[in-house]
Amino acid sequence: MVHSSRKIPPLAWEAAAKIAVNLILLAFALGSIAKLLPYQLSQLQKLHALEAEVAQLEARVKELQLEQERDRQPQARQRIAQEEANLIAANQRRIIWIKPKPPK
Repeated sequence: MVHSSRKIPPLAWEAAAKIAVNLILLAFALGSIAKLLPYQLSQLQKLHALEAEVAQLEARVKELQLEQERDRQPQARQRIAQEEANLIAANQRRIIWIKPKPPK
């Protein structure tokens, strides 16, 4: 004999309620992740851009430090004057290299 109105035990209702709550929580978690993923990707791109800029700046700092060390040398005053003002010492001659023109 099959009863048309079977009683569902309270334990089954509790399990169904737990599953429903967990599915709702899962939906909210997936929605939050879907919203945060583009933001995280854009922040990652910004990070890579900043790292590249930091590398360029570190190279520039190193170059400036080498230049500063070079300028502290005793013979630097004369060399700096020559570089800045295109001056040459009295005992030196200016040599200008010119590419030869190809024969016609």
